[in-house]
Amino acid sequence: MPEATTATPTTRPVAHPDAPVPGQHLGEHHEFCFACGHQVDGLRLDIVAAEDLSLTCAFEVTEAHQGAPGLAHGGIVAAAFDEILGALQSFFQEPAVTASLTTQYRKPIPVGATLHMRSRVDARDGRKLWFSCEGRLDSPDGPLAAEGEGLFIVVPRTHFEAGRPHEVTAARSEPGLREVGP
Repeated sequence: MPEATTATPTTRPVAHPDAPVPGQHLGEHHEFCFACGHQVDGLRLDIVAAEDLSLTCAFEVTEAHQGAPGLAHGGIVAAAFDEILGALQSFFQEPAVTASLTTQYRKPIPVGATLHMRSRVDARDGRKLWFSCEGRLDSPDGPLAAEGEGLFIVVPRTHFEAGRPHEVTAARSEPGLREVGP
């Protein structure tokens, strides 16, 4: 995974008592989310909690995800990284939004491949959360295809009501879904 920048604190935080436990599937946070929702033609990511403030996910690259012929679109990979990084907020039970996302592409990711992603919490300082991730081809220990870093900012739940509050309310009341914002 990428090394923490000099601006990143070195102390890793402790998870909330209600944080997901290893092996727990996080589920979709709302059914129409492009990255984790299952009612849309999106990425349909199934993110699973792992050890030591980390998450895993296997993303199957299909023809619908290509940019150059036969290869995953870089923006799709960045969207998958944004989702698995953003899902790390579940360890703190607080909503957070992306402030910065950097993706480094190391190898082409072909259509038909499975990108095994792993994200982890690196540090926290107040409202700032530093996360990192990597994507490996066809197995969790396969060749490194991409890696990323993100800075996320904890926000109040009302942040998500700025656009269409009736949809946020509906998503929050849907049984079995992760609450919008964590």
